[in-house]
Amino acid sequence: MRRLLPAALLAASALLALPGAAAGTASGLPADCAGLDLTDEVAVDQRAAASDDVFVARVDAAAPVSGSGRVGYGVTVERSYLGDIAKGQQAAVTIDWPVGAQPGVQQGSSYVFFTEDTVDGIVADACGGTVLLPKGLTPKIADSLEQFLASVEPPPAPTPTPEPVRFHEPADPLGDPPQIGRVLASGAAISLIGLLGLLLVSRLGRRR
Repeated sequence: MRRLLPAALLAASALLALPGAAAGTASGLPADCAGLDLTDEVAVDQRAAASDDVFVARVDAAAPVSGSGRVGYGVTVERSYLGDIAKGQQAAVTIDWPVGAQPGVQQGSSYVFFTEDTVDGIVADACGGTVLLPKGLTPKIADSLEQFLASVEPPPAPTPTPEPVRFHEPADPLGDPPQIGRVLASGAAISLIGLLGLLLVSRLGRRR
């Protein structure tokens, strides 16, 4: 399930320490990958508008995904601002770090997460998907985020394109129009029946 945290990720004692995690940096990221200023309402709203979930969470554990640059993080949600991830919930967030970049999320710290829901679970972008809160979720930051994100709604779910309606013309919707000969034949038959009826009545009258 998407929201369930794997037991292996919860077992912090079995996790490997990630290089550079203690430093809390993300060296090796593209030069244009600038950090998000949480005091900039426009920037925060723009980042949130492109996300399915926005929440603050403490990173409890981390485990690299074998054979890739992805790292799975076990987090405990401290505050939820957007989406269906609830406060107190434990979740697994995956970040795909670029080749050569040191993972910039450290265990034991709190971050603002801007995530997307994918077939692989909850995913945060390596560039801007997380913002470190050095002092944790302070009342000032909590109030600012609450105010900034009050009017932000998650992106709408994609609407399936309806199949175009196609109309098929029947080969003979009303049938061929009756030919004049057929109409006359029908009329003549009715007249003939009426005439025979009169003859029959006339003969019966004579016999009487």
